[in-house]
Amino acid sequence: MKLFAVNYVWVVTQLIKNPMLKLYALLVLCFLFVLSCKAQNADTVKHKKPTLKFGLTYNSNSVYLGRTDSVTIPVYNLGATYTLKNGIFFSGTVNYVPSREFDKLDGGAIETGYNFEHDNLSGGVTVSKYFASFNSTQLVSALDAVIGAELSYNLFDIITPSAHIDYVLGNGGGNDFILTGGVAHEFTIAKPFGAHDQLSIEPAIHFNAGSQNFYNTYVIRKQKSETARKNFRSKGKGNGNVVTTTTTQVSTGTINFNKFEVLAYEFNLPFTYTIKKFAVEVNPVYAIAVHKIDDNGTNTFYVPNTSVFYLQLAVSYTF
Repeated sequence: MKLFAVNYVWVVTQLIKNPMLKLYALLVLCFLFVLSCKAQNADTVKHKKPTLKFGLTYNSNSVYLGRTDSVTIPVYNLGATYTLKNGIFFSGTVNYVPSREFDKLDGGAIETGYNFEHDNLSGGVTVSKYFASFNSTQLVSALDAVIGAELSYNLFDIITPSAHIDYVLGNGGGNDFILTGGVAHEFTIAKPFGAHDQLSIEPAIHFNAGSQNFYNTYVIRKQKSETARKNFRSKGKGNGNVVTTTTTQVSTGTINFNKFEVLAYEFNLPFTYTIKKFAVEVNPVYAIAVHKIDDNGTNTFYVPNTSVFYLQLAVSYTF
């Protein structure tokens, strides 16, 4: 398998142009080296056959790193993923916001990458490209693209620690390095109701740390969107007057968006029920955001730690 015959010198040269990426470059290259070694071991990453998976997910609120808009934003995500025998995958999703009067088709993403499982070790690398409507009020509208890598290891079937790193390219703003760590344990009940079904419960605790240029980008995008809507409504009145609103970026002299710090703690309790190739998942999530930056429409300021509870419901079928 030649996928990971990587020119490491070229990768290093490209990544360390930005000093912020030095740690990221080191971690990613170490990760790719591990995958390269495993890929050379004949069939350690092969799957039985290519698969095509379709899924529909409902989120009771759009949350990113414990942060959300000032109003609740329920979102439907419709997606498909095609995975090759060697672990390479391609996927795409579209987002639909039912509570919005206009522009209900909010955006989406396309993604490609590689996943593997070998004994108790699993991981992968991904590259994602995001799309968002101009009027989107989701935090993820601030993202342009994400490069990520992850590893997890099942220790004695007792606990599974995991680490995930993302380099986030902002949608017209600064970039961020996000680190996620966590622990989980999966409980599996085989054949709870029939001969071909399974129920799994996997409680998990995660923490997220990183910089917050994405939030600065989100605030600016939201201000520009509100200004455009005001101007449009004003023109529609026929009086020729245009409302002008100054959009200002928060001074980084008072708020350091590049500061690396803990952003959120998350508690998950997903239940997954499968019958052959059909799966249903219910995942309640409680997120505690820390070092949060909020916007009151006039000023941007730090607020005390806040929390949010939301529910994820998903159904999928794999061919």
